[in-house]
Amino acid sequence: MLKKFLSVAMATTTATAAFMLSASPASAAPLWCGSWLKEPSQASNISPVPGTQANVGGSTYIRVNQGSYGGKWYAWAKMYNYGSDLVALVWVNQSDKAIYQCGNRDGVRDWAQDYTAGVDGAHAYKVQAKYMHSNVAYGPTVVWR
Repeated sequence: MLKKFLSVAMATTTATAAFMLSASPASAAPLWCGSWLKEPSQASNISPVPGTQANVGGSTYIRVNQGSYGGKWYAWAKMYNYGSDLVALVWVNQSDKAIYQCGNRDGVRDWAQDYTAGVDGAHAYKVQAKYMHSNVAYGPTVVWR
């Protein structure tokens, strides 16, 4: 029985890993929020980044929002209708094309419990919301700004 469980778990893990690598820009990106906005709720003109919303189970969903603050545009990941889940923003840097993950609004943790810090438009050109509870899920990746 244990052997059967392990083979099913390995097959599921392998299939999941293949999906993440092909469907998302990062599964373990380094932590960096660029020149971040610590409190995105202070931004104005807040709206969803089109094409980034994803249902991650039940009524819980994630998406990337955008807004302006101090003359700059910022993007951040936000989770809606959640319990003890976590959210992060995966983004691609404009200058070096490296993939990063931005988490808590302090800029030093990989995940947030509600919404992440905001990454500025001068740094990020692709954005994606990332979710974790008992599994990791990704929203769609889009070119932003």
